[in-house]
Amino acid sequence: MKLPANSVQSTVAESKDAATNEESLPHEVEREVLHRLQNHPSLKFTRLSVHQCDRDSIFLDGSLESNDDEIDLCEVVRGIHGIKIVVNRVMNIHPRLKG
Repeated sequence: MKLPANSVQSTVAESKDAATNEESLPHEVEREVLHRLQNHPSLKFTRLSVHQCDRDSIFLDGSLESNDDEIDLCEVVRGIHGIKIVVNRVMNIHPRLKG
């Protein structure tokens, strides 16, 4: 699945363009979600993309290396700036199972 060009990715530097408050709000939400996930002590992403679909929904895509099956990314993200719906397409690759 191809993500829109305006999605926030951890490997892409933040935009240097000055945008209006209305245009920057979705990107602020995406950056906050990205920050919260990347700084979670039990999560190690090898790749992570975040895109806000609607005012209250967010799309996650990427690869996660974690042995903790109890962490629900949707629960970590819900509530950030009113996010209610999380489409989680992140694949968890258990490090202890890697060859």
